[in-house]
Amino acid sequence: MQVLMEYLYLWDLLSIVELQPEVEDIHIWGFSNSGIYTTKSAYEAFFIGATHFGSWERIWKSWALGKCKFFMWTVAHNRVWTADRLAKRGLNHPPKCPLCDQVGETIDHLLVSCVFTRQFWVHTLQQFGLQTLAPQLDDHCFIHWWGKLAAGSRVMFKRESIPSLF
Repeated sequence: MQVLMEYLYLWDLLSIVELQPEVEDIHIWGFSNSGIYTTKSAYEAFFIGATHFGSWERIWKSWALGKCKFFMWTVAHNRVWTADRLAKRGLNHPPKCPLCDQVGETIDHLLVSCVFTRQFWVHTLQQFGLQTLAPQLDDHCFIHWWGKLAAGSRVMFKRESIPSLF
C-alpha cells in the first residue's frame, strides 16, 4: 500500500511538469562545479559519504615491521579479538582486563586506559624524553591518543625519524 501511495505522489509531482519540444535538452553533471562529466569527478563521486580514515598513512608509511603495521591497522578498525568482541560473538572471554582486573577488556583499554599500560607508555616514552606525551587519565581512545603523540613528537623533534615510530 505504501508503494502505491508513493507512486501516486510522484505522479502528482510530475503531472505539473511541461516539456518544451523546441528547447534542446542539456546534460548537467551534478558532481562537478562546471557541470561537465569527467572520469575524475565520477571517481570522486564514488567516495561521497565514505568514512575518511586519516591514520592509514601513519600506519602504512611507517618504518615498522609488516606485522606491526597489520596490528595497528586492526586496532584502528577495532578488529582485535579482545573480550568485548569475543562477547559479541558469544565466545569465551575473560570478564575483566587480565592486567588490572578492574574493567572489561577492550583494545582502547589495553593500549591506553589500563594502569599497567600507562606505566608501560611512561617508561617507554621516557627513553626518548617524551614521557609528557604518555596517555593521560582523559585519554580513552588509542587512535586519538596516537594522533596526539605523533603530532607532539614532531613538534618536539622537528624531524621525521622519531615521529615515524609513532
